[in-house]
Amino acid sequence: MTTETSKYRRDMGTLGVLFIVVNGLIGAGIFGLPEALHSAVGTFAPWLLLIGGILVMAIVVCFSELTKLTDRSGGPQRYVGDAFGAYPGFVVGWTFYAARLISQGANVLVMAAYAAALWPVLEEGIAKIIFIVSVLGGLTFINVIGIGRVVVVLGAMTVFKLLPLLLLTVVGLSAAHHAGPIVLPEFSAVEGMALAALYAFVGFENATIPAGETKKPQHAMPRALMAGLAAVTLLYFGLQWAYSHSTIAGTGADAPLTALAGEYGGDIGAILIGATIVLSVLANLTAGHTSASRIPPSLADDGLLPAWFGKVSRWGTPANSIVFFGVLAILISLWDNFLALAAVSTLARLLAYITSIAALPILRHQAGLAAFNPTIVVAAPVALFLSLWATTQTNVTQWQALAGFAIVGTLLFFIARRNNTID
Repeated sequence: MTTETSKYRRDMGTLGVLFIVVNGLIGAGIFGLPEALHSAVGTFAPWLLLIGGILVMAIVVCFSELTKLTDRSGGPQRYVGDAFGAYPGFVVGWTFYAARLISQGANVLVMAAYAAALWPVLEEGIAKIIFIVSVLGGLTFINVIGIGRVVVVLGAMTVFKLLPLLLLTVVGLSAAHHAGPIVLPEFSAVEGMALAALYAFVGFENATIPAGETKKPQHAMPRALMAGLAAVTLLYFGLQWAYSHSTIAGTGADAPLTALAGEYGGDIGAILIGATIVLSVLANLTAGHTSASRIPPSLADDGLLPAWFGKVSRWGTPANSIVFFGVLAILISLWDNFLALAAVSTLARLLAYITSIAALPILRHQAGLAAFNPTIVVAAPVALFLSLWATTQTNVTQWQALAGFAIVGTLLFFIARRNNTID
């Protein structure tokens, strides 16, 4: 079991980890998914989401077991590195970091687009640039001055974004038409939408990365991971049920939940959900910034990146890495031709899942435990099958982009190792 005194301040508890889990899962995707799912599989759609959440729980169970074996930051990079060696761990950590960086730039543009629907001046030009710089700059600032402050901000955003969604779920369920018998769709329809449903559940792994800034992470993280996914799965199920049994279902709504809110609450309801979407994406950006910016310090602590990335600020945070991530995210968000690369983040996550699960029995053996326990025997095969299947749904372009990131990272890896050898 890997345990050491962290050089970073441990200011985050179980609730903070839970906020990162929930906001890593709930971004913008669920707001556009209900109509697509309903069009494909009808009233089976909420059950498809429920099945998706249960299957992803197998992956989360494996990660919960992994978090019990170390109190150091890094998440998948730490697990793979400790099990298979420095370079495999570096590749997993670096590709995940690079992909999350691109995703951060893409997500802030999504947020700007939703915000522009409420405030049209943000649609283009200098106002849009100021908005993007303000959002990412603000996230950088609060991360630098302490993860405890990030938790407070995330907590407030979580409450304010979940309340309208819960209200919409309750109202929608109350007004829903009689469900009637469940009609099972054709297998081809389910298979075609299964990946989209699965993608609604990625992002929980972000919470495992800042373990070095978490109080008793071996206890806090397993509980937060399990509780977070369970809560989000139930919310997804309720929202989809309310939508699929409403008069809006099947109308081809581009913004299905906004349309549903408008059906029950008029213009005020639609505006409220529109604002909730903006807040939801902002919370997702906050969780992403907090987790991804902690990957380079973990690599630097192991001598796999220059020590500059691991420098600790007077607030006990890896300030250089946080600012580096924020600046690059701003630059990427101002580049118009990168959005297609955002899909690479999902592939990087899947590879992180596969390699981390494969590391689990090795790490347990290193910790003096039995390589497998009953929980792992049940969960690991399901988790590996699901992750491997999902990788077959990707395309060559995404693999090429990921390989490009790996090559760039490999150069930095050997430069850092050479410098460490010389020193």
